[in-house]
Amino acid sequence: MLRTTVESTALVADANDDDAAELGLIVEEVAHGLVDAATEDSMLDCTLSCTGHAAQVRLAATIRSDLHKDRHAVGWQIVDALTRDTRVIRSSFDPARHGYPTEVDFDWQPGASAA
Repeated sequence: MLRTTVESTALVADANDDDAAELGLIVEEVAHGLVDAATEDSMLDCTLSCTGHAAQVRLAATIRSDLHKDRHAVGWQIVDALTRDTRVIRSSFDPARHGYPTEVDFDWQPGASAA
């Protein structure tokens, strides 16, 4: 459902079908990584800001482990290749949440991959 929402938002912001699908794929990969590592009561938060032909995206969740060790997986390589300035910000362990509050932020622009 998140991927469809992101793609629809991109289309409303005048992205073409291919670009909307690309942004949806990127968000889905990041969300998948966060959900796989999420604590039991964690919620996935996604903030998407589209301005002109670019987007700024932030996904956040509380995770059990270090997301960095999965950054070498194919999905993350796709994310890094198609985005600019991908940042993973992991806060200190929060005992009340039983995990590490973690944010993944990135900038995306059609056709402007990091490669």
